Amino acid sequence: MQGSKVLVVDDSTSVRKVLEKLLSSRGLVVTTSESAEQGLDAINHHAPNLVIADVVMPGMSGFELCQMLKTQASTQNIPVILISGIINESVVTQAQQAGAFDVVSKPFTPDDLFPKIERALNAAKQSNQARDEAVPVASQPSAPLPPITAPVSQPPAPPPPPPAPAVHTDPQPTPSSQALLNELQPFLDKPEIESVFVVGSGGQLLAWLGQTLDEPDLLATYIHTLLSISSVMGEKYHLSSVQSLNLEYLGKTVIVSRISDKASLVLLLRGTGGTGVIRYLVLKQMPQLKAVLSS
Repeated sequence: MQGSKVLVVDDSTSVRKVLEKLLSSRGLVVTTSESAEQGLDAINHHAPNLVIADVVMPGMSGFELCQMLKTQASTQNIPVILISGIINESVVTQAQQAGAFDVVSKPFTPDDLFPKIERALNAAKQSNQARDEAVPVASQPSAPLPPITAPVSQPPAPPPPPPAPAVHTDPQPTPSSQALLNELQPFLDKPEIESVFVVGSGGQLLAWLGQTLDEPDLLATYIHTLLSISSVMGEKYHLSSVQSLNLEYLGKTVIVSRISDKASLVLLLRGTGGTGVIRYLVLKQMPQLKAVLSS
C-alpha cells in the first residue's frame, strides 16, 4: 500500500486536508482536487492508483466522475471509493451502477477507511497483473506475415446523406419502444417543446424525440443524478419521494416528471414561465406512459 498514488476529490477544504494527513501517515502519495472536473484533468495527466471522491459536489457528482472513469479504457481499472454523508440502499445502488469499488460514510474513521483502501489497491493490483499476463509474449512463434501487395485504388465514396430532423435511440424500434415513441409524440405538437425523452432508473436513455442534442446520453446521466440527489435530500428531511423538477435557464426550461420507479419524463422547452398547459399535458399522458413502460 505504501507509495501508492491516491487522488482525493472533494469540494470541502477541511475534508481534503483530513484525508491528505491520514493517507500520508500511511505512506500513500496524495494529491487533491476540489471538483470532479479538476479531478478528471489530474487523472488524465497522472493516473493515480486509487480515487477517493465525495458523492455530492457542485457540477459533476462523484457518481458521474466514477461512471466516466469506468467508460474509458485508460482509466476503467482505477478503483473509486465514494464518500457520502448518507449511506442507504439508494446510494449503494447508484454507487454499484457507477462502478464504484466501495462507499465510506462521512464522517469517517481510519478503521472504516483504511481496510477499504487496502482492498481496493490489492484488487487493482491483481486486475493489472491478470491483464498483463493475458498479453501474448513477443518471443512466441507467430504465423508468417502475408506478402505485401500494392494498394488498389478505390473510387471516392459518395457523400453521406443529410441527417434526419428527429432521432431516437433505437434505429429499429421494437413494438414496445415504438409504443413509447407514439406516446411522446403529442408533446412535440406543442411549439414550445423542443425535445422530449425518457430516462431509465439507471440513467440510461430509453427514448428520445425532437431537436438533436449534444451528448444526450450524458444529459440522461445528469438528470438521473439530479433525481438521485433530490431523493437523498427528501429522505434526509423526511419528505415524500420527489415527483418533479423544474429548472429554468436563460431562455430555456427543463421539466422532469417521474413516471414510475423505472423511468422519468424530461421536457426541454423554449423560454421560461407559462408551463401550466405543458404540465396539464404531462398529467394527461402519464397513464399511457406508465402503461407502456409496465408492459
